[in-house]
Amino acid sequence: MEENMKTLVIYRFDYRAEILRNKLEEIGINCMVSQDSAFGDAVGVQVSVFEKDFEKAMEVYQELEKNYEQEK
Repeated sequence: MEENMKTLVIYRFDYRAEILRNKLEEIGINCMVSQDSAFGDAVGVQVSVFEKDFEKAMEVYQELEKNYEQEK
């Protein structure tokens, strides 16, 4: 059975996508990180996960964002 991927977030900076990827992989969630573009220009870095993992991945993303905002 083929599983569909769902976009979790599009970051402006690739280092943030890599941090999220590492956190997701630590808990066993596979993800794909790719450049997102419009009209041939890179506009961000997209992090996608399988639909079955989306809710848990969103929790991880929200926790990272909460911590990021607290550090500002």
